[in-house]
Amino acid sequence: MKIFKINTDKLFTNITKKINENLPKNFNGLAHIYTPHTTSCIFSLEDELLHLTDVRFFLDKIAPFHKDPEGDHKNIKYLHDLISLRNDVPSDERVNGHSHIRSLLFSGEQMIPFKNGKLLTGKWKSLFFIELDPGRDREYYLNVLKTEEW
Repeated sequence: MKIFKINTDKLFTNITKKINENLPKNFNGLAHIYTPHTTSCIFSLEDELLHLTDVRFFLDKIAPFHKDPEGDHKNIKYLHDLISLRNDVPSDERVNGHSHIRSLLFSGEQMIPFKNGKLLTGKWKSLFFIELDPGRDREYYLNVLKTEEW
C-alpha cells in the first residue's frame, strides 16, 4: 500500500498522474484508491475548468456554506454544526455540516483497472482528490490487486 499526504485549499486536485507514477509496470490489475476522511472524496471527473466550475456551482446550490433561513424555526445552520448540542465532539469542533452533505454526492474510493502502469480511463476521465473541508492534513491510499489474463 502507498500512502499519499495532501493538504489543499483546492476543491479538485487531479491525482491521475501521481497514481500512474506509482502503479506497478510489471503486471496488470486493479487500482483501489481510498481516502479515510468523511469530508474528502476520490472521484472520476473530466479535468476541464468549466466543467469543474459547474460542479462547484452545483455544490454551492445543493449544500451552501451558509444556508438561507428555513422553516418556522428559521434554522440557518446545519444541525451537525450545532456543536453545543453534541456530546461527542470538543467545543472547538469545525463547523462543516455543508461538507458532510456534499460528500453524499461523491465516493471515498474508486476501483480502476490498470495496464502497463497506467490507469485504463477514457480520454477525458481523470481521477480527483476532492477536498470538501479545506485546510486539513489528509491522506489517500493506493492498493493494487494483480489480475490474471483470461
